[in-house]
Amino acid sequence: MSSVKTYSTIEKDTSTQDDLDFEFLRKKGIEYIEALGSGLWTDYNAHDPGITTLEVLCYAITDLGARLSLPLENILAEENNPSFLNEQFLTAENALPIKPVTALDYRKLFIDIEGVKNAWLKKHEKKIYANCKENKLSYKPFEIKEKYKKEFVLNGLYDVLVELDELDSEIFNTEAKRNKEIKRLKEEVRTIYHAHRNLCEDVIEIEEVENHPVAVCAILELKPEADEDKVHAEILYTIDEYLSPSLRFYSLKEMLEKGYAPDEIFNGPLLNNGFIDTAELRKTELRKEVRLTDLIDLIQKIEGVDVIRDITINNCDGKPETKKIWNLCIPAGKKPKRCDKSSFSYYKGFLPLNINKKAVADYLETIYDEIEANILDTASQKKSLELPVGRFSDVGNYSTIQNDFPEVYGVGELGVKSTATIADRAKVKQLKGYLLFFDQIFASYFAHLKNVKDIFSINGELDKSYFTQMVDNVKDLSELVSANYSSDSTITDILFSDLDNKVARRNQILDHLLSRFAEGFSEYAFLMKQLYGSNTDAAVIKTKEGFLQQYGMIGCERPLSFNYFEQEAENLWDTGNVSAFQKRIALLSGNPNYFRRNFSDDPLEIYEEIDTDGIIEYRFRFRSKNKEILSSSSKHYHNLASLYKEILNVKNYGRFAENYEIKVNTAGKFYFNLTNPNIPDTTDEGHVIARRISSFSTQSAAENAIAKTVEFVNTLDFNEGMYVIEHILLRPDVTKDIAPENTFLPICTDNCEGCEGIDPYSFRVSIVLPGWTERYSNVDFRRFLEELIQKELPSHIMAKICWIGYPKSYDTKGEENEMVELEEAYKAWLLAKTDMGQKQPTTKLKRLIKIMSTLHTIYTQGTLHDCDDDEEQQDIILGRTNLGKL
Repeated sequence: MSSVKTYSTIEKDTSTQDDLDFEFLRKKGIEYIEALGSGLWTDYNAHDPGITTLEVLCYAITDLGARLSLPLENILAEENNPSFLNEQFLTAENALPIKPVTALDYRKLFIDIEGVKNAWLKKHEKKIYANCKENKLSYKPFEIKEKYKKEFVLNGLYDVLVELDELDSEIFNTEAKRNKEIKRLKEEVRTIYHAHRNLCEDVIEIEEVENHPVAVCAILELKPEADEDKVHAEILYTIDEYLSPSLRFYSLKEMLEKGYAPDEIFNGPLLNNGFIDTAELRKTELRKEVRLTDLIDLIQKIEGVDVIRDITINNCDGKPETKKIWNLCIPAGKKPKRCDKSSFSYYKGFLPLNINKKAVADYLETIYDEIEANILDTASQKKSLELPVGRFSDVGNYSTIQNDFPEVYGVGELGVKSTATIADRAKVKQLKGYLLFFDQIFASYFAHLKNVKDIFSINGELDKSYFTQMVDNVKDLSELVSANYSSDSTITDILFSDLDNKVARRNQILDHLLSRFAEGFSEYAFLMKQLYGSNTDAAVIKTKEGFLQQYGMIGCERPLSFNYFEQEAENLWDTGNVSAFQKRIALLSGNPNYFRRNFSDDPLEIYEEIDTDGIIEYRFRFRSKNKEILSSSSKHYHNLASLYKEILNVKNYGRFAENYEIKVNTAGKFYFNLTNPNIPDTTDEGHVIARRISSFSTQSAAENAIAKTVEFVNTLDFNEGMYVIEHILLRPDVTKDIAPENTFLPICTDNCEGCEGIDPYSFRVSIVLPGWTERYSNVDFRRFLEELIQKELPSHIMAKICWIGYPKSYDTKGEENEMVELEEAYKAWLLAKTDMGQKQPTTKLKRLIKIMSTLHTIYTQGTLHDCDDDEEQQDIILGRTNLGKL
C-alpha cells in the first residue's frame, strides 16, 4: 500500500461560468417557476410576458458575469490614471527581495560593489575563558584548578575576505594611491555590511584574500589557421578564470530565459548591477585544490588548440618536484593565482611560434572590455516585472433592464403609446415599479464591482462597505420614487445603513488580506476586546491597516538589526534606526511608534495619596509640554490596574469634543469633565472619567480649553516600545588578548557543575520594556507580548525580558528609577561606541553592564480583600503580580 500522503488543495478558479450561459440561466429560471407556480403558470413559451421578463433578467446576469470575468487589471483600472496598479500593488522588486540572511546573500551584496571581484565570509574565532569559582570571564586562561575551568568561542562574529579587481595602473600609479584605494574598498565593504547587519551578529576584519602562486607550464600544438596571439590570450584568461572565477551579472530577461521563476530571481538582496545566479555563486568558493585534468579539459576546448603535448602545475616556491602533480592543494583561506614562472610554448607542426606580447595584451584588454560593457549594459536594464496595463471598462456603469424590453411593453425609452388608455398607462407604471426592484438589485451588484478596489484597499479610506447607485435612466423615474431617491449616497444610506456593520465588515476584509501573508491578529483583537471593550474596535482596525501598509518594509527587512556603525547622534536616539524585529513587534501589538527614545519622558504623571483610612490610593494627570495640567483623574484608585484601565478610556474618549461636559461651579465659573459615552447615567461613578481642575470665567474660554485638550489627547499614543540590547555588541575588544576588568557580562556557572551554557554573548539579547504603561502593566497583555516576542524572535536567539521602571514624574521614594538609569547609560554607550570600531568606551560599558545585571521586573499589583468586599478585586498570580502596598 502506498505511503505517499495526499493533500487537499484550494482551486484558484472556482467559477462555473454558469453566469455567462444564457440558455442555462433561462432553463434554471423556468425550472424554478415550475417548482413554485406550475398550478397557476403553465405557458413557458417565448411570447409569455413572464418568460420575456425572465429572459431580460438572464441577459442582465450574463452582463454582470461578463464584467466579473474581465481581466483583473481591467476591473481595477481607473480612468485617466494608467499608473493605478503600480500605486496599489507591491511589484516583484519591492515584495520579493529580502535583506541578506545567508553567507551567499552577503557575498552577492559585496560583489555588487564596484571594484570587488569576489568575497567570502568566514567565522571569526575568538575564545573566552571562564573561571567557574569566581564567575569571571577573560580572554586569557585562568591559573586555577582544571575543574573550575571552562571555555567557549563567540558565535555570530565574522571576517570578510575580499578579492579586488585589478586596479587601473594609469590611475593608481603609485603604491600610496593603490593602498588608499584598497583601504577605501575595504571600508565600503564594512559600511555595506553594517547597513545590512543581522540581529546578534557583527563583522571584525575585512581582509584582502591572500594569493597562493601557482605555476602552469604547457607545450601546445595549434591548428594551422589559428592566431597564436589570440589563442595565448584566451588560454591565459581561461586559466585565470579557473583559478579565480569571475561572477557574471544577468539581466532579468536572461534569468527568466534560464528558467528561473520570479520568486527565485528576486530571492535575496536586490543588487544594483543585475542578478547573480546562485548556482554559479556556489561554484566560486575558494578553491581547495587545482586539478591538472580540469586545466587540460578547459584548454583543449579553446578554438585553435590542436594538441596539448605536455602540461604541468606546481607551487611557485622554487622547489623542484620529482613527480608530476595532478592535484595541487591550496591552503585554506587563500586564492590560487597564476605566477610569473608560468611558461607556454606553441608549435604549428614542428615549427615553434613566437608570441607577440603587445598583441596578447590587446586581446586580453578586448576580453575584459567586453565583460565591463556587459556589466554596464546589464546594470542599465530594468530589474522589475511590468504589471499588466489595465483598460478602463467602467465596470460599475449600469443601464436599466427596462430599456431592453420590447417596445410594446411601454417601459422603455419611448414610453407608452399616445393612444394608450388610462388603465394601460397604470399597468405600465405598475410594471415599471415592479422592474425597478430588480434594477436596484443589479445596480447594487455593479456598484460593488466598481468599488471592489477601494473595499480591498489597505488604506481604509471608505466609510462604508455596502454600495448601490441610482437607476437614473428609467423614463419618468420621478413618478416611481420618492424625493429621497436623489443621489447614490442617499439611496445607499436608505437601503444599507441598517445592514452595514462597517467595523465587522472591515475587520473581515482586513483578515482576508492578512491571511494572504499567513498573518493573523485574532489573539490581539480578542485580548483588546476582553481588556477594554468594544471601543477598541477602531484601534484594532487601525493596527491591521498599519501592519499591511508597512508589510513591504517589515517583510523585506525581517532579519535586519540596527546600524550602529559611524552614525550621527540623531540616527542612534529618537530614531527609527532599530531592528526589523522591533518594528514587527510594534506593528503586531498596535504600537505605531517603534523609535528608540526615552520612555520615561511621559506626559502622564502618576502619584499616590493616603486617604482618611490610611490606605494608599493612586491618581493621574496629564501635563502639556509647558507643564500645564490639561486633564486629571476624577476619583481615587485602589490599585494601578484600575488606574491604567481608566487612562486608556481617557485616551480613547478624550479625542472627541462631544465627550466633554461643561459645568458651572458654585462660584459661577466654568469647568469641564470628560465622560464615558457608554455610561450616560450621570449618577454612575463611571460616567466621569477625568476632569479639568482649573476653571474659566466664560463658557467660550472653557470651549477653547476643551479644543486644546482634544488636540493634545489626539497627539498621545501608547508610550510603549522596547530596547533590544544585543549582548554581542557589549563584548570587549576581540582584537586584543586582554580586556579591562568588569567589562565582561556577569555569568553564573554553578561551579561548572551545571549543564547549561555559560556564554552570555552569543545570540542573546536583553529586551527591556516600560512596565508602567496602560497595556504593559496588564498581566494578560504582558503574557501576550512575551509570547509574541518569543514567537517572532529568530529561533536561535535567546531573550531575557524585563518590565522595568516608572515615568520620571513618579516619586520612587528615594530609590533609583531603573528606566531613567538605563536610558541614560544605554544612550551614552551607543553615542560613544558608534565611532570606536572594535574598541569599547570602558567606563560607559561598565555602567551599562552594571545596570543591566540588576534590573528588576515590576509586577502588576494585586490586593487581598475581605470576602465581603471584593470591589476592584485584582487576582494574585504567582510570578506575575505582587501584593502591592498597604
